[in-house]
Amino acid sequence: MIIDVSNIIGRHKFKPEITAQSLLAQMDADGIDMAVVSCFPECIDNESVQRAFESYPNRFIGLYTVNPWQDGAAQELEDALANKGFKGLYMNPLRHGYMLCEHQVFYPLLEVCRKYQAPVWCYGAAEVFTSPIFFDEIAADFPDVNIIMGRMGLQYDNASAVAIGKRRTNIYLETSSSMDFNAHRAIKALGPDRVLLGTGTPEAGYFELELLKVRNAAKGYENGEAKVLGENAARIFHINRGV
Repeated sequence: MIIDVSNIIGRHKFKPEITAQSLLAQMDADGIDMAVVSCFPECIDNESVQRAFESYPNRFIGLYTVNPWQDGAAQELEDALANKGFKGLYMNPLRHGYMLCEHQVFYPLLEVCRKYQAPVWCYGAAEVFTSPIFFDEIAADFPDVNIIMGRMGLQYDNASAVAIGKRRTNIYLETSSSMDFNAHRAIKALGPDRVLLGTGTPEAGYFELELLKVRNAAKGYENGEAKVLGENAARIFHINRGV
């Protein structure tokens, strides 16, 4: 089973809508079995995400997006996880205007994730808002929450992302938009058990190219390709592999 943990669905004020059907067509063309989906963080549209995983429960896993500055954000997230079928939290500090060192802003959301054992996908692409070094303390404060570092520092600070991943076993590195050598470095340092296929399709990448990158990086490791392409994600998101 191939599971891509980084995909976008929904409406945007200035871009064409990405529908579940259009993403499914791309998935089918490139052999992607399931996709973890969220909405554009600057144009929150959780309703489209929910319709996608309700309409295609064997193909989509939904992450809930909420701006932590918003009143009642933690309660809204809890309702999404407890009652609406969402499986985790999507965080993008760059789009929502806070830094990952401003714990008081978003820690209430992580407390909710801890309560429901829900993973967190957090943008970690080396900008000042989301530098990989900030993930170290967060992972230490929430050791029982699986945290997916989206983009794993890109090529600019992938070394820091990998170093943090080695220190904190609840950090998982996600490969979208990274260079080939970043994927090789991540798997060499952490092993294939804590690296996840992510493509950013259709906004930040393409299934075919990202699959090639990850398959090349996972060569030579026992069950490496199977783990990075799907088994790790299935474990984190509690997916029945028989689906």
